Amino acid sequence: MKWLLKAASAVALSAGLMAPQASAAENDVDAAQADISKVSYAKEVSRLIQARCETCHRPEGIAPFSMTNYRQVRGWAKMIKEVINDGRMPPWHADPRYGHFKNDRRLTEHELALFNAWLDNGMAKGDDADLPEPANYGGEWRVGTPDIVLVQPEEVTIDPTGVVPYMYFTQDPGFKEDIYVTAAEALAGNIKVVHHIIVTWFLPEGVNKEYPGQREGFLIGTAPGDMPLLTEPGQARLIPAGAHLRWQMHYTPTGKVEKDQSRLGLMTTKEMPAELIMTNSPGQYQLDIPPHAENHMVETTYTTPQDIRIVSFMPHMHLRGKAYRYEVKYPDGREEILLDIPKYDFNWQATYRLTEPKFLPKGTQVHLVAHFDNSDKNPYNPDPNKNVHWGDQTWEEMMIGWHDFVIKREDLAQVEKTSLSGD
Repeated sequence: MKWLLKAASAVALSAGLMAPQASAAENDVDAAQADISKVSYAKEVSRLIQARCETCHRPEGIAPFSMTNYRQVRGWAKMIKEVINDGRMPPWHADPRYGHFKNDRRLTEHELALFNAWLDNGMAKGDDADLPEPANYGGEWRVGTPDIVLVQPEEVTIDPTGVVPYMYFTQDPGFKEDIYVTAAEALAGNIKVVHHIIVTWFLPEGVNKEYPGQREGFLIGTAPGDMPLLTEPGQARLIPAGAHLRWQMHYTPTGKVEKDQSRLGLMTTKEMPAELIMTNSPGQYQLDIPPHAENHMVETTYTTPQDIRIVSFMPHMHLRGKAYRYEVKYPDGREEILLDIPKYDFNWQATYRLTEPKFLPKGTQVHLVAHFDNSDKNPYNPDPNKNVHWGDQTWEEMMIGWHDFVIKREDLAQVEKTSLSGD
């Protein structure tokens, strides 16, 4: 299996977007300094909502209602109290015992106490003079105004019913030199019908023959609860000069005729980055999930052929997905859990970005373990009587353990010529 490509041609990610947020520790909105008995919307709660909720709950966001003013928040108070106290919102599914993640969406204990104190004690508005400046989300693009905007090569018409196979479109963006991407976002043109977008690049035969790496790679995708690509200083994804783009589009009928023409936004840098971000996607492609199985385990293992530094994880399954775990066994025999998702949710397929890169020396065994619930106890199960195999559609299944890693620019040739296999 080549880096990414087997999964990139088959993986079914779902539409929907979630903007990145700071970690729980970073965004406590000075709650520790607040007198919880005197919490007001204007002074404390509005800032908490800006930090934790508004990226989705705003007029141009994906949430079903906005939370950008006092009237809106007060109107949804009962539901807000329910979902923040049972942990459904903000959405975050990683077991906190394993790993530290810079985009951890969870409320801190004090933030939760602050929010509850306000909800339970009259929901005081406070003085408008204490309100923060309205957040500027840059319009529809959460990465900011892109340097480059590319439009899906064709507008698509989707029939009201039926199964829509994946659609593929090839595009020549006209890149005459290497493009270093520091942020990227795939923006659905019609969020009601777009199930997922994956954009990869490839070098046509005879183009850029001197390029030292593999001649195709991953760029960006979308998924429910996922986030745009935002790199750290000194890091970037590379699109080689002369590369073409391949759009993989998956649509879901809505019951009426729909049209879509999605877009891709890229933020770039002219400076040579110190590190390049690559993507690996080991998985178990031989799926055979029995009917009525409540906790069917699927696993796969690969061994790192060279040192790598992992920066993020993105596990992927479909509607029967129940739990997912990334484990490693180091060459010296030590074992570690890098990420554990005990309650996988297909509707919130987050990317988990490590606070610090995780170094895996050559010879480390990476063990991916997934559990599937094909029983009638799973309310999302399309049919518990079916034997389930790998497939593109959501009523079929997948098991992929995407993860991004960084390499030095000078190591590109060595890494790209290496294959990892999780089969």
